[in-house]
Amino acid sequence: MANLKDIAARANVSVATVSKVLNGLGGSSQETTELILSIAKELNYRPNLIARNLKKQNNKSIGIITEDITVFNTPPIVDGIGAYCEDRGYHYFQENLRLNRLGIDPVLNKDEYEKIVNDAVDFMMSMQVNGLLYIGSHSHKVLSIPATKDTHFVCAYCSSTDSSVISVLYDDKKAGYDVAKYLIDAGHKSIGVITGPAESIHTMNRLAGFQEALYDYGIPYNPRLTVQGDWNRDSGYLLTEQLLKNDITAIVSQNDLMAIGIIDYCNTNNIAVGRDLALIGFDNREVSTVCRPTLTTVEIPLFEIGQTAAEILIDKIEDRPIDKTGDVLLDCTIIERESTMRI
Repeated sequence: MANLKDIAARANVSVATVSKVLNGLGGSSQETTELILSIAKELNYRPNLIARNLKKQNNKSIGIITEDITVFNTPPIVDGIGAYCEDRGYHYFQENLRLNRLGIDPVLNKDEYEKIVNDAVDFMMSMQVNGLLYIGSHSHKVLSIPATKDTHFVCAYCSSTDSSVISVLYDDKKAGYDVAKYLIDAGHKSIGVITGPAESIHTMNRLAGFQEALYDYGIPYNPRLTVQGDWNRDSGYLLTEQLLKNDITAIVSQNDLMAIGIIDYCNTNNIAVGRDLALIGFDNREVSTVCRPTLTTVEIPLFEIGQTAAEILIDKIEDRPIDKTGDVLLDCTIIERESTMRI
């Protein structure tokens, strides 16, 4: 690969002159400038970004650390970050911790987790990034983040135990409230819920919002109508029979995969979802548009989480005023399809 010395030798000028021309600093004649640019293009010259970063206080680059890029929420968040970086003229480096694939839990495997995160942060610091963005694979408290006092830091889809760190998430509790309100407004009063695991923040917040809506509408909460799943399709299938014994007219599934299990059960037992039973899911996964009936669900603003987190981080880097603190909660949207009905 060609370097500055190669270009300087071909143009018969100094390396310093080539550097000034390629960095747009001027100081050379039009003829010399055109010659250097022509040779650089001919030699397919690419700048050494790492070397350049070492010389600049703000090299317009950020580091993204993802807990696991294979989890459904992460790619749209990274896409949102990338789109915003493009608008602001920033580049990014990305490091994937692969926690889910490796079976590493940040709490249960604390030492192993800390080592992986520290290695990722060290790599980002070696790239001379101006700030770090940490993306969780689910909403949880990041219990151990290496010292980032020398750089700016923002969390996305998770939050930090350090209250000074801004975190961008979505409002799970409000989404749970909105789902209940949507069904109540459609005439449903006996509504079953299949939650995720009890320890999940998503489970707790979505259920709290659901219960609050029932209270506001004067509908007593019946704990027999709430059963615990595990986010997987099979648990939706297995728990549907238990809920249907309670004369419910609707089910809230706290994710789309369990909702597909509910549809499976209903199709097997000649129950028409969208006519005999209303069903609403969560996440707006791809499967929600290809199942039959198509699934009414809650869309999480993943792309917007990425954009917002990138905006906050870059504003911090450029020392712009920021009117956000703590947890920044974005609203979700209910996407209405064929699986719900009025009664």
